[in-house]
Amino acid sequence: MIQYQGQTMLLDAGLGPLTLSRRLDQHKSNLQQIKAIVITHLDQDHFRLTWIKTMIQWKIPLYLHTKHIPKLQRTPQAAALITSGLVRGFTEKFTPIDNLEFDPIYLHHDQQGTFGYRIDCEIGAIGFATDLGHVPDELIQKFSNVDLIALESNYDPKLQQLSPRPEMLKRRVMGKAGHLSNDQAFEAIEQIARRSTPNHPKHVVLLHRSQQCNTEEKIRQVFAQNAELASRLVLTEQTHPSRWFKIRSIRKIALPTSGR
Repeated sequence: MIQYQGQTMLLDAGLGPLTLSRRLDQHKSNLQQIKAIVITHLDQDHFRLTWIKTMIQWKIPLYLHTKHIPKLQRTPQAAALITSGLVRGFTEKFTPIDNLEFDPIYLHHDQQGTFGYRIDCEIGAIGFATDLGHVPDELIQKFSNVDLIALESNYDPKLQQLSPRPEMLKRRVMGKAGHLSNDQAFEAIEQIARRSTPNHPKHVVLLHRSQQCNTEEKIRQVFAQNAELASRLVLTEQTHPSRWFKIRSIRKIALPTSGR
């Protein structure tokens, strides 16, 4: 969730409205304050169809890349959302709420792909990317000098190999169109930090940790290779929201996550 200049929006909606409502109560907020939802892709852990009724009721627009609209159109439950006129496709930079610009980055993930975002306003920037099998040069370039990086750190390779998962699933997750390992996430963030001015990124928020194939300890061991990055590290959880982050004068940003 992002709050900026009195406006609230969601970046991915993998938690249903009832679950999110309970979590917002902890922060004295509510669903009716949400003015837009931007998604990375249509997997159910990033957009739950249970949102559709709420979006129509409160006229909350859904922003997704035009590449993903055909899949949405093939989803029977989404018909009412499409006919409501609330689906907003994009192919380039867009502004879901006033003065907050999203610059999309195509990422390889499964067949449809997904999108990361550099998010800019006049007083700060965020880089957000999850569900990517490898880190393209464009992401490294665009995420330079952001105040906060939110990047997936999905699995530990040894735990992935030792897991009881089917071999086909293991190959998919560890492939170039799957997910990032802890080492891949660390290497990407180190590259971004080297291209950035001192003390950037100020916050390193890791997302989408697999419950079966990763642990907090494994992640911290990898990031211990760089004391500065390790000191800025925040690991998100599936079961509760992260703390709020302030980006210069941006009021509030919280990044709950999911994992596989």
